[in-house]
Amino acid sequence: MKRNVFRLSALQIALLAAGFAHAQANDAVLPTVNVQGQAAPTAPVEDWRALERTTDTDLKEVLADQTAVQFGGGRGASQWVTIRGMGQDQIDYVVDDASSDAQIFHHQGRFMLDPALVKIIGIEKGTGSASSGIGATSGKIEATTVDALDLLREGQNVGFRANAGLSSNKGRNGGLSVYGKSGLVDGLVVFNRVDDQDYKDGSGRKIGNSALDGRSFLAKAGVSFSQDARATLSHRREEEFGVRNLREEFFFDTANDSPSHRHRTVDTTTAAFTHKNLGFIDTLEANASRMRTKQESEGAGALPTASVVNINTNMGNLRMSSRVGEHRVKYGINLRKQEADSTTAQAAKLGSQEKSDTGFYVEGIWNLAPVTLTTGLRYDRFSLTSNEGQKRSDGNINPSVGLIWDVSSNLSFNLSHNRASRSPRFYEALLARTPIRYAENLKAERSQNTEIGFDWTSGGFAVSGSYFQQKIKDLQNFQGMNCQGRNCAYRLVRNNGELRNRGYELSSSYRWQGLTARLGVAHSKPKLNGATYDSVATAVPMGRQWTTGLAYQFKPAHLELGWRGRYAQKGSYINATRGSGTPVNRSGYGVHDLYATWMPLGNDSLHVNFAINNVGNKLYRSHSQRSGNSALPEPGREYRVSVNYRF
Repeated sequence: MKRNVFRLSALQIALLAAGFAHAQANDAVLPTVNVQGQAAPTAPVEDWRALERTTDTDLKEVLADQTAVQFGGGRGASQWVTIRGMGQDQIDYVVDDASSDAQIFHHQGRFMLDPALVKIIGIEKGTGSASSGIGATSGKIEATTVDALDLLREGQNVGFRANAGLSSNKGRNGGLSVYGKSGLVDGLVVFNRVDDQDYKDGSGRKIGNSALDGRSFLAKAGVSFSQDARATLSHRREEEFGVRNLREEFFFDTANDSPSHRHRTVDTTTAAFTHKNLGFIDTLEANASRMRTKQESEGAGALPTASVVNINTNMGNLRMSSRVGEHRVKYGINLRKQEADSTTAQAAKLGSQEKSDTGFYVEGIWNLAPVTLTTGLRYDRFSLTSNEGQKRSDGNINPSVGLIWDVSSNLSFNLSHNRASRSPRFYEALLARTPIRYAENLKAERSQNTEIGFDWTSGGFAVSGSYFQQKIKDLQNFQGMNCQGRNCAYRLVRNNGELRNRGYELSSSYRWQGLTARLGVAHSKPKLNGATYDSVATAVPMGRQWTTGLAYQFKPAHLELGWRGRYAQKGSYINATRGSGTPVNRSGYGVHDLYATWMPLGNDSLHVNFAINNVGNKLYRSHSQRSGNSALPEPGREYRVSVNYRF
């Protein structure tokens, strides 16, 4: 293996491997990608070129081939995302180096990202190394938005991209991009819309209030001062609206869960600067982001009063690296400040919740051929203010170490032990009409992950695997105090318990001429204080997950045909959450998709894509959500067509 892969960020490395989820136009072999400070390789990623060859309209579809990443049912905020069974309170979406861990409502997912705006998407699994950023306890989905230089062809100064699609399960989408450059300056504007109506599940039942209208916008300007220096300024807006259930993750047949019109927006403005070869500093990346999340809901049922929730996040990062002979040292600072407020809190004459996170890190990648050693040290500190003005602060030192042994050019083994902390979260902003108070000894959650793995390639074969054990101490939860029914005198934020998770992942692929085949399996077992833990926002026990794929390129016809399978083995456990001791059974399922991509012009200017999702019209529910029949089922069989044209 080439050691210089360890000199790049995870996302930069992923960019080199992007586009291999489906068979590609060339005959390159799916590469193995190793990330500094982590035992397991970064999972395969998707980039904008690969997305042009699909009918995908959301991240659930884009990442369907990732065995350890699962999405719950429904659309938009109905979906619960897990990585290795760890829920949204333990993982993050990071877009252009900005993220927020604040939650609006405990029956909603908190992630929003339109793939149409994306240059590349990567995945980090498990506890991150020192350079992974704030709160990297259990993994993240990380994306970089596209810019004009990505889309412009060689010698082109102005370009356009248009896309449109239809789904038989009541959906349509369309978008337009305009981009260009003049001298040192380049710019891009992207608009995309995904309009989905109420879908039908595998039994033919219409899922009420599942309709969602999503719109996204990106404007980005860049200045390339030289080959080594570049600055960008961007604004990204994503919104979704429609009549939604109060508890978006559920579908109740008898009482339709107080549906009302809901409008959610995320506005993010980011300024970034990169420079290479600054004397001792080999690479420098600096950025600052301002993120504004807003949700407006009409009143109905259990929440009869209209409400507005605002979550404001300001974030900055400074990342640098320096060469020391054959080695590399990375160091930097991460800053984030968040504030959450709502009209419900204001009506109760309560203030906003506020939190600041600060992190400093240094990480060394030591080339000791045939061994690469990674050592890191990180210091994180948080400061927290409740809606009553109560304050808490604390800090943690988090070390990390990784070892990769290249036995040969085809085989390597890796071992890592990473530690990270995650500061206490806000109480859900929509319901912060109750005073929030902190336990006297409130601490950050502390995660440690030990992992061992391997990577092997031979000819067209590639196999990788890993086994991990993770432990999170001082797990945070909220306890209602002096409650009468659902009304409590206050909510206590406290540390309570130890969460353990262990599991494994294996992935394999084979490529021969125009044929590509793959097989993957992943399994994890989260437990709280020794008992199975089932809390969808924190951790979800699942059956063993499998993915399969087979694709063939007919090069003379510029046509690719493919099949994809997703399977979940049935699982059963005793749910110890809230002391219920209730037996839970999750049904297994197998779902198959067919797809085709045709380039009628013989090049990548025009892609015509077809898909049949859920070919067998299977009625099933993802394991990445609450168990039971009230959880949203997945869509039934649907036929899709999309056209992507770039000129």
